[in-house]
Amino acid sequence: MNREATTADLPLLPSAPLRPGAARAVLAAALLLVPPLALSGERAEAAPAAGARPRVAVLAFKDKTSRYSWYQGGQAVQDMFVTELAKTGKYRVIDREQLAALMAEKNLSLSGDIDPKTAVRAGKMLGVEYFVTGSLTQLSASERRSSAPGFRGFPGFNVRSEEMEAAVDARAISTTTGEIVWTDSEKDTSSDASVYVAGAGGGVSDRGKLDRVLRPVVQKLAKSLGETKLETSGLGGAADASGVAGKIAKVDGATVFVNVGSEAGVQVGDEFDVYRVGDVIKDPDTGEVLGTNETKVGRVRITAVRGPRLSTAAVTDGSGFKAGDELKTR
Repeated sequence: MNREATTADLPLLPSAPLRPGAARAVLAAALLLVPPLALSGERAEAAPAAGARPRVAVLAFKDKTSRYSWYQGGQAVQDMFVTELAKTGKYRVIDREQLAALMAEKNLSLSGDIDPKTAVRAGKMLGVEYFVTGSLTQLSASERRSSAPGFRGFPGFNVRSEEMEAAVDARAISTTTGEIVWTDSEKDTSSDASVYVAGAGGGVSDRGKLDRVLRPVVQKLAKSLGETKLETSGLGGAADASGVAGKIAKVDGATVFVNVGSEAGVQVGDEFDVYRVGDVIKDPDTGEVLGTNETKVGRVRITAVRGPRLSTAAVTDGSGFKAGDELKTR
């Protein structure tokens, strides 16, 4: 049976001086009997989990090249950036196709030249903390050929080499402040060659030169971003920087499943208002995103935390809930 320790439970220290080693042993034994301080019954403020990862969306990079625009280099950089950032394990990265679907749903059009104000509003609507974007500033290729016909028994030859160079400028924008929190630029080259003598020979003819030259550039940029600590206020829950505590993932009868859990510090008894996002409202003159038309659907209370990113809730007010509805604090 557990009971609180008292001074009577502590070992009596002998009056005679102890050897240093024995004194330390007696003191350690006494400390083991002291009960830990009781925690206050008051609930602590929600805080990000130790392993919280910032939510990042990579936008299509603006292609400032012209001669090789048919390569769709800006989109290629976007795809590679999504892959390389996800591989670091430091971020929660939205897949490009998922991002495109979200933007289509919310009638958004975002590109590499996004301005800070739009980044803040769009980030809150999409539930991301940072946009990674930029420009493909250089994509060029140079080819060299040298050949000679056969002459007096000497065989003819044909030598060909091609070099491609690419450069990318990238930056990360906080959707909380609109501030550019990271920027960097990198470039790289890729080449191939072939040699034919008397019609025979060979070499490298790399039809994937675009990938060969762009991927090292993106890898270096992703590493640079990974070395910059991007602050996050959590992965949902009451303290999330986006203002959206989470979203409804599924409704099954009276049970509502939401996409936040222990990772976001969600606890049984937490209550959230539920909103349905409507049309995007834009400035008629500038096209700037001003906000969205939101409708309150009701309110839910968390009944069980099922995992890092899954909880169940019960409806306390309203009806007609559906997947995609947003959870917000009052």
